[in-house]
Amino acid sequence: MHEHVFMQRKDENMKFEDLKLNNALLAAVHRKGFEKPTEIQEKIIPLALEGRDLIGQARTGTGKTAAFGFPILQRINPASHVIEALVVVPTRELALQVKEELADLARESRVQCMAVFGGQSINVQAQHLQRKPSIVVGTPGRLMDFMRQRVLDFKHLKFLVLDEADKMFDMGFQEDIQMIVSQLPKERQTMLFSATMPEPIRRLAEVHMKQDKEYINVSEDKLTVDEVDQYFIAVDHKQKVSMLSALLKHKNVQRGVVFCRTQRTVDWLSRMLRGKGIRAEAMHGAQRQTQRNRVLDAFKSGRTNILVSTNLVSRGLHIEDITHVINFDFPQEPETYVHRIGRTARQGKRGEAITFCTNLLEVQELKKIEDITGARIKEIRPVQKVQAQPVHAP
Repeated sequence: MHEHVFMQRKDENMKFEDLKLNNALLAAVHRKGFEKPTEIQEKIIPLALEGRDLIGQARTGTGKTAAFGFPILQRINPASHVIEALVVVPTRELALQVKEELADLARESRVQCMAVFGGQSINVQAQHLQRKPSIVVGTPGRLMDFMRQRVLDFKHLKFLVLDEADKMFDMGFQEDIQMIVSQLPKERQTMLFSATMPEPIRRLAEVHMKQDKEYINVSEDKLTVDEVDQYFIAVDHKQKVSMLSALLKHKNVQRGVVFCRTQRTVDWLSRMLRGKGIRAEAMHGAQRQTQRNRVLDAFKSGRTNILVSTNLVSRGLHIEDITHVINFDFPQEPETYVHRIGRTARQGKRGEAITFCTNLLEVQELKKIEDITGARIKEIRPVQKVQAQPVHAP
């Protein structure tokens, strides 16, 4: 495997016109207001246009969808009326998000895209597939359903993208991924994207990708981003809700994510915050898809300021302009901390991450995270003295 580890800063003079994109895609670039390619776009697009198999290691929010989307859209034949590209993603939310982004990029190219995922009628999705989209974005479970029913025809497939591969493995999709990939045409271009590269991901790449694949690492060899100002507050467990409420009001947080460990805590805390006059909504995996879509739309539009969530939101959802991430419950491992705080400071903007520590052990764990990430996590004093209230946690 050719390993190109790009640790230097991106070429600040690079323009999309330098990447040999066609006029339809450059029109999409200008319509969307993209000024310069991100680092992963700069590195991935030229190699992908050459047809190379690629492994891209980069954190979420770096422009991966356009990095693989532009080359696929340039090389696809919209008049073929067959599925030429398959993008496999871990969650329904990410399937919808990637499909919408690709469809937007493809507007001038007239390439049809469709998302398939669980939680929606399989018959309705099967009917939509009769429109013969060129690109299908899907979750492993629903793709397996369609493949068993022989609804999806991949014999003309030219492009395969595995996005958030480590997340799919974490969610138990390893066997499904192996099964899906093994049934696709061998002569294809494969692109795999992952924030981390554990051994199972590397084995998948060795088995199912070409020998001359390229490994592009733009993770800067760090687990976290420089643009996040990181803090912690030592707080008594009984004062956490009052402290959180005071913090959100003191900082006038207009778009923030509060992370909790369990779905039950998420529901409880969002109710408590609303009772204190804060526009907060809960989001977790036990909710119906329609409810999650409603909450996400309210958050993106600004009708809700605070999204209280489990780790569901820590990976794979691209939400612009999140200014604050607050760890109400301490993250259980360093990688969880990294992915949570990665929701802010996107596309080069600064963000703030604050972690509540209720005991000395959690403070010590933060010191370990500092050692791993190379980042400084400073202690800040409570914004005001809050009285312990008889709050009964769930």
